[in-house]
Amino acid sequence: MLDQSHADPSDGHSFRTTEVDVARDWLKAAYGTSLRMKTPAPHSSFRYARTNAGPVSLSTLALPTEYAYATRPLGAVAVTHVVGGRMVGECADDVTEAGPGDVLAISQPHLPYAGRVFAAELRAVTVPIALVEEVAGRPPGHTARPLRFSRFTPVSKAMADQWKRTVGYVEESVLALPEGGERLVVDAAARMLAAVLLAAFPTDAHPDPVLADTRDATPQTVRRAVAFMESQPDGEIGLADMAAAAGVTPRALQYAFRSHLDTTPMAYLRRVRLALARADLVAADPARDTVTAIAHRWGFHHQGRFSAAYREAYGELPRRTLAGA
Repeated sequence: MLDQSHADPSDGHSFRTTEVDVARDWLKAAYGTSLRMKTPAPHSSFRYARTNAGPVSLSTLALPTEYAYATRPLGAVAVTHVVGGRMVGECADDVTEAGPGDVLAISQPHLPYAGRVFAAELRAVTVPIALVEEVAGRPPGHTARPLRFSRFTPVSKAMADQWKRTVGYVEESVLALPEGGERLVVDAAARMLAAVLLAAFPTDAHPDPVLADTRDATPQTVRRAVAFMESQPDGEIGLADMAAAAGVTPRALQYAFRSHLDTTPMAYLRRVRLALARADLVAADPARDTVTAIAHRWGFHHQGRFSAAYREAYGELPRRTLAGA
């Protein structure tokens, strides 16, 4: 990161300064926070960097001093991994303390929050509420109460570790792709982060089942959804898109696929894309095309998992298909 003592938060995605007033003003502009900051030790620097995976932002922040903040509702779901130092978060009547290695959700997305940070290095991930609710199976435009955490810490240490591994994988692998990456790979990464968030933290995001959902779980619902997937397999398709195309709720669509195909809608979409990847491999020029590029084109980033799924489906490794082409 370059020194950018007078950078604008809207310019670029990284920032470093040794001037406490500049850091304070930058944080206020970036996050709309009310901020009190102590003067750090001489020559220590505030650092910030942000990258995006589709609609999801991944940030790192380090400041070797103590500061307190208060801010309006975030309007998104944010999870922070405390790499070093310590922080205390406050939202409504909940107070959560975190130290090195801990993971916590910052706030209820619809409520204001405050906190104190003590010489901490933080890795934060912010996911749009709409994406979390879609992955959870909530219908778009629902009028139910806003998503809430029943507590701000993960359900177990294993799930906290899973969250950290997933964020690390996205940062080191998906975001290492060339600028812009492959749309389907980035879209899959964003949905994966939302799914792991839902598994790691206790929330009320999953909708309660209703009678209409089971009534709509018909073969016709499956056919409409499959036709939609096959009409635009290279689109950034999510569960809500499939459900809307089928004219049912996301939960009804999940019931329908489980009942009639013994799979999930997203797994079926991966199957459709796997078949298209095979067609591309068969038609490819081995001197010019690669398995990796074709896999990325259809949203498969992890080459080991792609090869395993391909071999299970077609009885040979994708490189064998390409060589045969």
